[in-house]
Parts: sequence; C-alpha cells; structure tokens
Amino acid sequence: MLDDPELTGRARRFLARHATWQPHMDAAAIRSDAVLPSGVPATAELADVLVRFEERYGGLCYPGFGGNDMHHGLRGARFVDTPLGLGFDGIVDGDWTWGVEVLLDGGTVMDLGEWRCRRIDRSVDQRIEKHALLAEVRGWRHHQTFACRTPPDVLPMVDERWLPPPVPEATGPADLWWGDEDVAVQATLWSWPPEADRWIVRYFARVWEKAGDADRTVYAAMGHETVPARWCYLCDTSVAAGYKCIQ
Repeated sequence: MLDDPELTGRARRFLARHATWQPHMDAAAIRSDAVLPSGVPATAELADVLVRFEERYGGLCYPGFGGNDMHHGLRGARFVDTPLGLGFDGIVDGDWTWGVEVLLDGGTVMDLGEWRCRRIDRSVDQRIEKHALLAEVRGWRHHQTFACRTPPDVLPMVDERWLPPPVPEATGPADLWWGDEDVAVQATLWSWPPEADRWIVRYFARVWEKAGDADRTVYAAMGHETVPARWCYLCDTSVAAGYKCIQ
C-alpha cells in the first residue's frame, strides 16, 4: 500500500510513518474456514471478497485519535448479516473500541445495538484517507471545535461558498472534509441516537492569521443548529466557548 497510486501521497506518507503490519490469514485458510449466515450459499466469489480484503488490509494497524489503535484484518473468516447487507468482521475502531463490519461493496458499517446500524465509510481506502488528513491537520497550530445537530440520517446542510475546496478522497457518509494549504474544515458524525444525529465540526488553521476566521466561517457555512463545543476530543480537554486549541 505504501506504493499504491490509488491512495494519495498524504495517505501513503501517513502509513509509512505510523503503520505496522501484523500477521494475517492466508488465502487457503480463508477459503477453508469461511462461515456464512444460515441460508446464504457458499460461493467462490464470496471467499474471494475475504481474500482480497485480507491481502490488502490484513494486519494493518495504526494509531487512532482516542488512545487505541485502528486494527484491520479478519477475525476468522466469518460473514455477518448486517441490517445494511452481508458483510464481515474486518476492522476494530480504536476510537470507538468497537468492531466495524465491511460490506461486500467495500463500504463499512457500525452496529452499536442501541442505535441503528449506520454506514460509516464508502470504502476502507476512504477511511484511511480521512485518518491521514486528520493526522496531518491535527498538527497545525490552531483548531476550534463546534457541535452540530441534524435530523436523523440527514447530512449537515453546508454552504460551500464559505469553505475551502472539498476533499473528496477523505469524504464519506459520516465524514465531510474541505481544505487547502492553510485551512481545513471537518464535519464528523459523533452519535446517532433515535432523536437526532450529532456532528462534531472542526476548523483547523495552519497559521494564526486564519485562526480568527473560525466562528464566521463555520456559522456561515453550516445550515443546522451549530454551537461551540464544550469538549475537544482531540485534546481530551474542556474548551471555554470561543477559545481555540493551540498546539
């Protein structure tokens, strides 16, 4: 993956700096051990899905943003029937300390039980890209955090005229990104209880001159109820309203 042109240079640099690879299942073991839900016939094509995933991502591990690592790889060759389609256990999310299922189309879902099953990433590559971008801009000098609330299953309405250009490679169903050389804006789904979706919106500035634009930019761009966040999960600390986190 370190030489894969399908990943951006940012993602390849991120993996080269932070990733490790642990042992993973080989193709023969996957094909012999594959387990499917009752009523789903075993086919070579389904086994091939597991083999391709494991050959590309099996054993990949890199630091998360909440103290635990992101682990990739099959935990046994076991398919699961999720509310959003057939998938398999392929990722453990260190920030959530929870498993993430990978669907046959390559997207990921998270089923927390008490909340509805939710599509999180459109692909594992996009998942890596969003983590690589967050790791990069987290090292900038300033960031400011906001909280946004939307109706269930509704993305934040955004007026992009106020924002830097979109970053499509890092953007998925639960993460929206815009950025340029000096400013990055992220909206990430934080929780989805039945009554509403709750998003964290972060404004990152590389230099002090851009840090003062955070309030004006975010409030103008976000079309839903948006307020200053009381806690910064990146810094693991409370934040007084209007204050920025300074690296």
